[in-house]
Amino acid sequence: MINRLFLILLLLSGASQALASDISAELQARAEDFVRDQLSLPLDARAEVSAASIDARLQLTACESDLDISLPAKMEIRRNTTIYLKCNETPGWGLYLPVRVSIQKPYITVSEAIAKGDILGRNQLIQAYEDQTQIRGDYIQDIEALVGTRSKRELRPGQPVRLNQICVICKGDQVTLIAENSSMQIKTMARALQDGSFGDMIKLINIRSGRTVQGQVQSVGSVIVSF
Repeated sequence: MINRLFLILLLLSGASQALASDISAELQARAEDFVRDQLSLPLDARAEVSAASIDARLQLTACESDLDISLPAKMEIRRNTTIYLKCNETPGWGLYLPVRVSIQKPYITVSEAIAKGDILGRNQLIQAYEDQTQIRGDYIQDIEALVGTRSKRELRPGQPVRLNQICVICKGDQVTLIAENSSMQIKTMARALQDGSFGDMIKLINIRSGRTVQGQVQSVGSVIVSF
C-alpha cells in the first residue's frame, strides 16, 4: 500500500514538473516573439533573441487568455533587455524576465583553410553571421566579388575575409584597362605593377603603348582610368 502511494505521488510530481516546464517554455517563446516584434532591423541583418530560464519554483499558470507583455517604463530594446509579463487571470502573477538580443550582420568567410597566394573559388566562400558589436573593419559581404581574388595571407574558416587580406588585382596580373569618360569607353590590356583591392588606385603598364598609367581597381581583372 505504501509503495503504491509513493508511486502515485512520484507520478504526480513528475507530471507537475513537466507541466511547469511546458509553461515556462511557452512564456519564454512569447517573450521572445514580443521582443522580435519591437525590433527594426536593416535588410541584411538578423536577430537572435533568447529569454532567460524561469525559476522552476515559481507557481506560474499558463495564462492562455489574458497575458500582457510589455517593456518596463522608459526602457528600450537593448542587448540585455528585461520584459514584464503580467497574467490578469485568477490567480494572477507578474514576472520580470531578462531577454538577450543579438543583432547579427552578414560577412563572408572561407569553408576551408586557404594558403597564402591561393585564388579563391566560389565553392570555398560562404556567408556567415556575427554579432554587430563583434565584427568591425573592412570585411566583405559580397561572395561574387571575391571569386577570383588571391589571398595575401592564410585565411581561416569562421574569420571574416577583409580587404587587406586579398588582392583583387595582383602585381604582374594581366588585366583589362578601361579608359572612359561620359561619352566613350576604350578597352586595352595592361599589366599591374602593384597589388590592389576594391577601389584602390594602382599603377599599370599599357601593354600596347608601354606607357605607365594609374587606374582604380573595379573588380577581378578590371581597372578603370577616367579621362
